[in-house]
Amino acid sequence: MWSRLTGTAVVVAVLFGLPVSPSRAHQAKADECQCPPSRYENAEGYYSQFYEDYILAYVFADFGTGFYVDVGANDPNRSNTTRLFYEKGWRGINIEPNVLEYEKIVKFRPRDLNYNCGVGDAAGTMTFYRGQGREDQISTFDAKLAESLRRDKGFRLTPVRVPVMTLTSLLSKQAIPEITFMSIDVEGFEARVIRALDLSRYRPIVFCIEATKPGTEIPAYAAWEAMLTKAGYVFAAFDGLNRYYVRKDTASLLPRFIFVDMCVKRSKLTRRIKLDGFNPWN
Repeated sequence: MWSRLTGTAVVVAVLFGLPVSPSRAHQAKADECQCPPSRYENAEGYYSQFYEDYILAYVFADFGTGFYVDVGANDPNRSNTTRLFYEKGWRGINIEPNVLEYEKIVKFRPRDLNYNCGVGDAAGTMTFYRGQGREDQISTFDAKLAESLRRDKGFRLTPVRVPVMTLTSLLSKQAIPEITFMSIDVEGFEARVIRALDLSRYRPIVFCIEATKPGTEIPAYAAWEAMLTKAGYVFAAFDGLNRYYVRKDTASLLPRFIFVDMCVKRSKLTRRIKLDGFNPWN
């Protein structure tokens, strides 16, 4: 962004009708639009599936350390939203029903609280359709989705029984600090996760939630968005895969979302990626 001194000088001059040097104003505008490079522009240190950690790192750049909750954490290193923050000294909770990925999380996240279970709208056990190898990211509790993935894409999904808890009961197991952000990526199970979360007790500053039907660009957020808005959250950004919501009492973060959203769109334009999705233009 533009330098604080230059930007402030231009704003004050405009407000009070003072003359502004055209070259100075032009430079301020040029500086204003300088975006930090993402991993798609060969910047190191980002690990998420899409732009998740790029966006969140910009929004929370001056927070020092914080606390995250990652629902559907999957691999702790590959395509992971929270690895960047862990490396910066943050800590949090990782929830992953795939025992093979959970074992990796325990190994690489010793500071974190890690749970090998599913999250839903009721406690019990459910059939989890576990992917293998590179297909592990599409593991799901949704039997219809699992069948379509097998039939249409040839995915190898193994049914296993796993324990399931509500997110409220899991979070209440021990005292935790304020949640800085919560990431929810559960392949079509988002509504069930949010429905059983006590949003009067657990109020992350920001939610990052996968908002399309698994593996597609078809919007799916209508099933759960109203639960967040009724609880005092406002929509902040959409990166083509995830929607971001900020708590109303921290709405001062919205300008950061607006700016980094512009940066994501610039990056996607350069890469010829759809602005409202994650696939290349036809």
